[in-house]
Amino acid sequence: MKVLTRNIAETFELLFDKNNNTAYKALQELQKESERTDCVYPYMDRLSQMLDSDNSYIRTRGLTLLAWNTKWDKDYKIDEIIDRYLKHITDTKPVTARQCI
Repeated sequence: MKVLTRNIAETFELLFDKNNNTAYKALQELQKESERTDCVYPYMDRLSQMLDSDNSYIRTRGLTLLAWNTKWDKDYKIDEIIDRYLKHITDTKPVTARQCI
């Protein structure tokens, strides 16, 4: 389990990689894990911080992973940030707005 946790931590950091292909692959891996387990759930606070990024790609990754992890939300973290999340329906970047919807 520790190997998995370390890999999740390393993969999570790749979400911020300047190479968008690398970051997108990390997003895909974390989505797959989020479908099966709650191993990404401990990162909910960091995901919610991504909503405020100046970088639309980072905002979109945060929105996407927050949505994938709502089924694991035993601490009601989504309730705390839902207004901030929904503001992205009118995000300046259409791709981010579509992902939010």
